[in-house]
This record gives sequence, C-alpha cells and structure tokens, in this order.
Amino acid sequence: VLDRMQEDGYITADEKQAALAETLSYAPAQAQEKTVAPHFVEMVLSELYDKYGEEKVKRSGYKIKTTLDISWQKQAEQIVADQAAINARGGGTNAAMVALDPKTGAVRALVGSVDYDNTEFGKVNMATTARQPGSSFKPIYTTEAINRKLVTAATVLRDEKTDFGGYSPNNYDFKWRGDITLRNALAQSLNIPMVKVMEKLGVDNAVSKAREMGLTTIDEKTNYGLSLALGSAEVTPLAMTSAYSAFANSGRQNDVMLIDTISNKYNE
Repeated sequence: VLDRMQEDGYITADEKQAALAETLSYAPAQAQEKTVAPHFVEMVLSELYDKYGEEKVKRSGYKIKTTLDISWQKQAEQIVADQAAINARGGGTNAAMVALDPKTGAVRALVGSVDYDNTEFGKVNMATTARQPGSSFKPIYTTEAINRKLVTAATVLRDEKTDFGGYSPNNYDFKWRGDITLRNALAQSLNIPMVKVMEKLGVDNAVSKAREMGLTTIDEKTNYGLSLALGSAEVTPLAMTSAYSAFANSGRQNDVMLIDTISNKYNE
C-alpha cells in the first residue's frame, strides 16, 4: 500500500520509509464470551448456511429460535463432565451426549465434547462423529428380526460357547446361562444369543434396517460379518439417539430437528 501511495504521489520516499520503520502495536486480544452449547450452535449455523447461504444469513437479521432447552443442556454438560472423569481412569479423554424429544425429534441438549476449549480435541463434535456403538446396537436389528417373525420376545435361545464359522465371541463376564429367552438375553446384553438373532436375520437385512432408522454411516458395501451383532459398525451418537427415539414413541421416528422458528427483521 505504501509503495502504491508513493507511486501515485500521495507520499514521498522519505515518508514511506518513515512509515515502514514504525513499530506496529495491536490491541490486546479480547477473551471470547463463552457460548452456550457451542457445537449445537455450529450445527444450527451450518443448517442455515446450507438452506439460505452464509451471506444472506449474516446480513438478514434473522432471529432463530432453536429446540435447545438450556436447563437440559446444563444438566447434560455436568453428566458429560462426571462421566469423562470416570472414563479417564481407563484412559478415556472425551465424551459426548445427545438428548432429544422422541415425540418431535427436537434436540433438547447436545454436548459435542467434554471441553470445547481443549486445543487438541475440543472443537471436534463427537455427537456427530461416528464411533462403534457396542451392545447398544443390539435392539436395532432385534426389532427387524421380531418384525419378520423370526423370533419373539419369548423365543428361547441357548447361551453357550459357540463357534460361528470361526467367529467365537464371549459374554462380557465370560459366563454362560444356558437356555434363556430373547427378552432376558437382550436385557442382560448377552452376546451369544444376540449373535444367533443376527444369524437368523442376516447381516444384509440388519444393515438395511439400521440405515432405514437413520444410521447411514453403516456402509452397505462393507462386509461386517456377524460381529455387527455386537456393534462393530460405526454410528454417530446423534443418529443413535434418534433411532432409539422410535422405541419411546410407539415405533414412530421423527427427523432430527434443531430449529423451531426463523423470523426476519420484519418479524416475518
């Protein structure tokens, strides 16, 4: 800029050199005000930008009413902090949480990480990052097996050491219960009976049902094998919470909703 100013005759060469010799001073960085539910806010903005464009959203004076419940959010943050402290004993560093209204799909609380300001992992939204769900995946395919009348809640399955063509999982406590109903096997999260349910249903059918319930990070082209029964495929906490909402809403699942209303500066 100074070169151009000299070239155009606004300043002399001496004035340019004097300006270049000045030591610049900067205002101290202002600490940013802590945002409530920062990962949730980022998700809301992303949805708005996708729908209307970033430029329009920033210039139109929109007033957004979200689905978040601040009291729920504060409880969720405390739960995550408490659980993360427990996880730390086993080497865990992070945690996330989602709570939504099963009647509407409205997200009431969302914690993306235990500490948003953590420079290593805080900005990554773990609520929308895929991880293995483990045994929480068992009800997902069980619903389809029941729907296809392959099993009922009262079906008796044998809980015993079993080799499924080279795949030989154990129960979490390395114990066997013998004959047990599906209802009780699922309640106790026993692995062998649930792998038998997956075997009856078929992995491809389980994948299709999971994707139908919004668990789209499960890839139709990946050969998961029977280990899928124990949650080997990765899903996001947000999608998993949405899938579970169907169980609390008579089998009906609503789309996840972050925004309640949008109004412009004219209150339209």
